[in-house]
Parts: sequence; structure tokens; C-alpha cells
Amino acid sequence: MSKLIRGVHPIIYALFDAKGALDRDAMRRQIEVCLGQGAVGITTLGLATEVRHLSAEQRRQVVEWNAEDIGGRVPLGVTIFADTPEEQIELVEHAASTGADWVIVQAPATATDEASLVRDFSKVLGASALPATLQNMPQFLGVGLSVEAITKLSRQYPKLIGMKQEVSALETAALIESTGDAVQVFSGRGGLELVDCMIAGIAGHIPAPEYADYLVELWNLMEQGREDEARAVYERVLPVATFILQSLEGLTTYGKLLFCLRNHIPYHQRADAMRPTAFGIRALSAYAARLGVDTSDWGEQLPAALRAGLTTMQPA
Repeated sequence: MSKLIRGVHPIIYALFDAKGALDRDAMRRQIEVCLGQGAVGITTLGLATEVRHLSAEQRRQVVEWNAEDIGGRVPLGVTIFADTPEEQIELVEHAASTGADWVIVQAPATATDEASLVRDFSKVLGASALPATLQNMPQFLGVGLSVEAITKLSRQYPKLIGMKQEVSALETAALIESTGDAVQVFSGRGGLELVDCMIAGIAGHIPAPEYADYLVELWNLMEQGREDEARAVYERVLPVATFILQSLEGLTTYGKLLFCLRNHIPYHQRADAMRPTAFGIRALSAYAARLGVDTSDWGEQLPAALRAGLTTMQPA
């Protein structure tokens, strides 16, 4: 694989059962929802998948389930998170053994500045069994790559086929201008600035799945040259995206809750995760309704302790 398919590649949530174990049926259902919404690929084990809170066994289980459930229908990308480059190389090999098509390499814990990050990424890229992208997320991970460093790595390592940029559209445009066709650039951040990122020339978008169908619609409109209509979709998405993306905990609490409620999947958090509040449910309900989501049956799905949040702040 030298290039990934253009379009939206949702990154899945870790879905748990009432006892705190990964929910096999819910995880399978999630894949079918994403594919039904027009995903051109699936990605897994990212920050939205709570990769840093899963055990090593759970991470492997998620990848194996995803590969089984996708069954080769679309490419599977696996995020590679570990403390050291050596551990990351082992995880790349595991991903390859399951049938994954490509990997997204996160900054390992050993990287504390750009120089050490370049060193560690170089080790993984030099040994990778799969085509790789690098995740550049300095505002969340505390360390990132400059345009110059990315350009240099792209010229050095043929396995490096892309970058997942969790940065502004301005920075994304600068990277695309610098690297040209050397690497494909993907945006993240839940669709924030997606129209501008597409104008800049991104090859794809990697969001969590709670409103990925709207982002697929936006993507397709932009591909057809219908920018005004795409911006209208973006204006509907932006309020709920802003609410959910205040923090990683917000994403894995309220983003996951929105996904589960929209798709009638039982919602359970991992044992030590942030819990939704009645106020949070009320706000999420209002934003979701304005987006166009049917919230009429949320009260039936939610635990009794959270239903009070649905009684006010509904749009007129």
C-alpha cells in the first residue's frame, strides 16, 4: 500500500459491558455502523479508543476483533502506542499478523522533545512491517514534530506514507505545501476546520464515530465542489464538536455516549473513567438535537439518574 483511500476513516471507541469488560457484540455493532455510514476505512486503538487505559491483552483483543469484523471490506489502520520504540515494533508486527493494512505511530514515552521523537520514530519506521503514518498531536501529547522534521523523515523512510495532523488548518496547509506528494496528510480533531483542511489538500479525515456520518456528507460535498453546502453541514457540526472536544475525557465520555445513544448500544464506562452528569446530558441533548439527531428516545435508554438532564434546554 503506497496510498490510503481518500475519505473518512473513523477511529472506534472501546465499548464496555456492565461488568467493565470489553463488549464483543457492541464492538462488532460499532464496525457495522461505521461502514454503513460510508467510512472508507476503520482505524483503532487511538486516544478515542482509550488506548492508554487498556491492558496489553485488551489492546490486542481489540485489534483482532476489528480485523475479524471488517473482514477485508475496508483497510484497517492500527494506532501503535507503547513506552518504547522496541515495544512499538512488536505491536506493529502483531497488527500485521492480524491482517491490518497500516499503522499510526504515536509518540512513545521515551520522547521528550523533537530530537528524541525523531530518533524514536526513525527506529520504528526503519523496522516497520507495515506502511506507517505518524500522529502529530503536540497539544495533547506534549511533544510534536515541526514541518521540517516531518519533511526530512518522509524523504528518509519509504514506509512513511502519511501524517495524522492534530493541529490547525494553517499548520496542516504548511505541511502539505512542504511535503507535496511525499506523504498523505490526514486531519483529526473531530472535524474541526475540516472544510479548510480539505481546501489545504488533506487526503482523509480520522474522527471518532459519534457524528462521522455528517463528516462523510461534508467530505463528499467538498469532493463534488459544493463548498457552500459543505460549510452548512460544518456549521451544524461545530457546536456539538466544540462541546465534546474540550478534553480527551470529554470525548470518551460524551462523544462515546452520543455514539451509543444514536445507535442503541448500551453505554458503560470503564471503571475509572469520567462519568456524565445530568447537566452534561442536558447540554449534549440540546446540541445533538440542533445537529439533527433524534433524541426522542434518549430517556428510555439512559439510566434513571441521568434522565433529569433531558427535561430542559431542548431546542424550540
